[in-house]
Amino acid sequence: MAHDDLNPNAFYGGGLAVESYDLFAAQNDALAGDIDFYLDLARDRGGKVLELACGTGRILTPLAEAGFEVTGVEISRAMLDLADRKLQALRPSAWGRARLVCAPMQDFETQDRFDLALLPARSFQHLTDPADQRKTLERVWRCLNPGGMLVIDMFDARLDTCVGEPPRAPPREAVDPVTGRRFRRTCLGRQADPFNQTTGERMRIEELDAEGSVLGSHETSWTLRWSTRQEMAYLLELTGFETLSVYSDFQRSPAAYGREQLWVARAV
Repeated sequence: MAHDDLNPNAFYGGGLAVESYDLFAAQNDALAGDIDFYLDLARDRGGKVLELACGTGRILTPLAEAGFEVTGVEISRAMLDLADRKLQALRPSAWGRARLVCAPMQDFETQDRFDLALLPARSFQHLTDPADQRKTLERVWRCLNPGGMLVIDMFDARLDTCVGEPPRAPPREAVDPVTGRRFRRTCLGRQADPFNQTTGERMRIEELDAEGSVLGSHETSWTLRWSTRQEMAYLLELTGFETLSVYSDFQRSPAAYGREQLWVARAV
């Protein structure tokens, strides 16, 4: 597997990967409780919410349903189509509070001002160029009201997995409780680039029938850039933010090596 061939966002282009995204996200223990965490922060802050890389609307939809004005920015049209369908299923007073924008997070434009900005589910790490990471945070800072808050969720890389070829995770399966559709995600290979601080994964997504026969399949990939806590602290300071808290999960546990980096910062 050639690491340089891994498109950071190929996974989100469409097909079975996007159709099964929410099901596998629900299985990710590292994200347990994240929707409630973001809802609590929105209730504390009030006002308008900006979600970058809003994806399928997994977080944006509950925010709109809870009464918040929310703008979602997403690079993938396929993901936004799913988010739009979720919003259309809400009562008009709820979906009318949401706006979807198809754009890369480092290049989005808006005249609106927000009180809370979210970068959930490791989405910030799909920016594999540090210049794009800085550019994104500078744009967020410019569209936040004074004292507005930013939340970034990242994984904290275990350094022993950041060289060579990291071990492959076993295949995972998920079933849609509404439609009964069954999916399997299989890791075909992983590769780390310690110089550029990236890790890439190529995978196969399959839809299965009740007997386990394959109905459809495609291969895709993603790449993410990892950052140390010290690097992130400096990047936030450089782009105009004051770090308020760093947690290791959505239950607000203290920062810990190898768990989540959950940053809560304020625009200053």
